[in-house]
Amino acid sequence: MNGPCSFLWEFCLPRRLPMVPLTLLCRRFLKIGAIAYGGPAIAGKMKEAVVKDYGWLEDREFMQGMAFCQMLPGATWVMMATFIGYRLRGIWGAFTCAVSFVLPPFVLLVILSALYFKLGNLWVIQSLFKGLGAIVVAIVLKAVIGFSRSIIKDWKAALIAILAFLGFIFRLNIMLVFILAALAALLLRPQERKAGSPPSPVSANSFSLHRANYLFLGALAILIGLTYLIIYLIHTQLSYLCLILFKLGALAFGGGLTIIPLIQFEVVDRFQWVTTKEFLDGIALGQVTPGPVMITSTFLGYKLAGFYGALMATIAMFAPAFLLISLLLPFHDRLKEMRSVRTMEQGILSSFIAMLGLVLYNFGRATFLDIPSVIFTAVAFLALVKKIDLTYILLTGAILSILIYGFLL
Repeated sequence: MNGPCSFLWEFCLPRRLPMVPLTLLCRRFLKIGAIAYGGPAIAGKMKEAVVKDYGWLEDREFMQGMAFCQMLPGATWVMMATFIGYRLRGIWGAFTCAVSFVLPPFVLLVILSALYFKLGNLWVIQSLFKGLGAIVVAIVLKAVIGFSRSIIKDWKAALIAILAFLGFIFRLNIMLVFILAALAALLLRPQERKAGSPPSPVSANSFSLHRANYLFLGALAILIGLTYLIIYLIHTQLSYLCLILFKLGALAFGGGLTIIPLIQFEVVDRFQWVTTKEFLDGIALGQVTPGPVMITSTFLGYKLAGFYGALMATIAMFAPAFLLISLLLPFHDRLKEMRSVRTMEQGILSSFIAMLGLVLYNFGRATFLDIPSVIFTAVAFLALVKKIDLTYILLTGAILSILIYGFLL
């Protein structure tokens, strides 16, 4: 590639790692978006793909990125997909990974939303959800165990995780819990995770957000702004919904599970765009479909304006995460090798274990209402331990769930 295009392309790419084809990144993150359930458990599938299967990133760098994303507002796992893509192929890799990750759950939830609002009869879906919900508990449990082995190296890290869990249980502000966990790590100095081989030397220009990156992000932001201006002229309610979702996506800490009450206040209590029952059903659809929990925004957009409403609401929810992490990555690159920063990251990662534990606790309370749900979870967990492909587990679980809950119980 020659000329100006070559110049811009070079400035959009990190130079540290071998070039990973965008098509391969697209396929990997389409798969992750299609099969990764359970909120924070999504990180397990991402780590398995980029650290274990392909070795694209070191374990240390993956964990540093996860800690960084946990500290930022918005959709955590969309930011993590953006982080990974940026590391491997610059801004184009970031865009590819983020879109590919969100696309499968978006398509699935559009289909389910259409069935929901058209047929109004969810007995099959409700039966399906009971079994799949139990499988989600097994996925989260495996994620808790896997990440605990990697992060909790001594009693100090375990103590931080326990205290963070209590903070979440007593509904302390999630950002406050992260900050306190980081400060506790500075005080206690828990054992650091094994770092592995140090990163390769990089040029002074590596990982800085170059002019072409600013150009890309600025053009994208302008395009999104113009699109929503047109929507305001055509469908005022949808534009208000998108503005609300964009605001919450840019300001709300803690990811999907903490943003749900804020969305409910706006769309149910304030504007009454959906009923309480519809909102709860939308949350259920978002919980048992793969991908980020915030995909419930697709359901809300579909209610107001069909497919195009679902598309615009989804973009409004996830665009802030992509833009924010893309802008802030260069600052993280300058700080991450400082010892104090690594220590604080250890505290934040310990609090991440606490968050996983809270998700497991809440999912368990909502799921374990009968003996079949406990059996579903136990069998699914054993299948995951035996490394049976998750696609087969979900397919088998879906069929059995409909048979057991739809016809036998």
